Amino acid sequence: MNPMWLLVLVAPAVIDTAVRAVLALAARRARRPAAEPAGVSRWLVLVSARSEGAAISPTLESVVADRGGRAVQIVVILDGPDPDAEAVCRRFGVTTRVKEPAGPSKATVLAWAARHLGAEIAAADAVLLLDVGSALEPGFFSAFEWPKGCSAAQAILVGTGMGAGDAAAHSEHTAQEWEDRGREALGWAVRLRGTGTVLTPDAFLLVAPRLRTRVEDHEASLLLGAAGRTLVLGPPGARVRDEKPASMLGAARQRARWLAGRVAIVVRQPGALARLVRRRPVEGLAFLIEIMSRPLSLTALARVALGAWLLGSAWAAGWVGTAVVAGAVVLASVAADAALVFLVGHVPFRGAARLVVAWLGAVTLLPKAFGHWLGGRRA
Repeated sequence: MNPMWLLVLVAPAVIDTAVRAVLALAARRARRPAAEPAGVSRWLVLVSARSEGAAISPTLESVVADRGGRAVQIVVILDGPDPDAEAVCRRFGVTTRVKEPAGPSKATVLAWAARHLGAEIAAADAVLLLDVGSALEPGFFSAFEWPKGCSAAQAILVGTGMGAGDAAAHSEHTAQEWEDRGREALGWAVRLRGTGTVLTPDAFLLVAPRLRTRVEDHEASLLLGAAGRTLVLGPPGARVRDEKPASMLGAARQRARWLAGRVAIVVRQPGALARLVRRRPVEGLAFLIEIMSRPLSLTALARVALGAWLLGSAWAAGWVGTAVVAGAVVLASVAADAALVFLVGHVPFRGAARLVVAWLGAVTLLPKAFGHWLGGRRA
């Protein structure tokens, strides 16, 4: 096989590296949006939980401790009956609503909330989404503000975890500080991350019923961006701690869901992708390329293999032909990504290696993840 044909497979990842470099450069000059900042007076905090039991306690404790005398209504949506979680909610004086039948995904929980919590949503200025395992850092409500006219803001996430979880937390920090800040500087929509996401009531009601995949955060970013809405990062003082899977199996399962979800976005939201490309061509194409080229852990391995093959072919031919340039460009893209991950993002090498193994494990779990996705479609 002519290795040059394989360039088609890695071209999106090489282009994505260039996009990431542009975002990183833009992030260096990033400033908060020039629009007048607006605070939030009335909050609705939605916590989705499925068979979490008493594990929901730290999340609720952080919200209750930080709300003080503010108008903060907390609603826990139990995805199926959970007596232990209900007991914890009663202890904190938190409202619970039970969605039945349970499943199949968080997207259906949010759609259910849009249908059944109309009065609570209408009474709020902002809807904060939290997952079990996340907790507000002290001062969240007093520090939070967003530009007037903004539809959503993603709080800065402070990841916690061991091993692969520690590497995932560092990687997420890099993505927010060097990619999302760059998107914000360019006027693009930042990536919502599912937990620590704040939406206006109308944005929530717009997007929740339209969610169709198991990567509802990425999908919501697409839907709101395609609608021309403004999505920004939250202020530095409003942070959310988020626990990452520590075990290799847990990390692999999570990443298998992400891989299947990215395919699902393309299949289930082609109209939104087309609208984003029409409305914001460069941003829309960058979004599509990102879907095609992530995760970096896997595409980097493929690029190293292909780059070495191309240079080997060039060496055998006497260092002539386009294989020299192609191989050098492909390997340079990997080096640039590695510099951003290890030098800028300070991702620990040992944890990154475990993260790569988790992604490889995710590939073996893809058939099951696709089965869950298809089950969600039927539901």
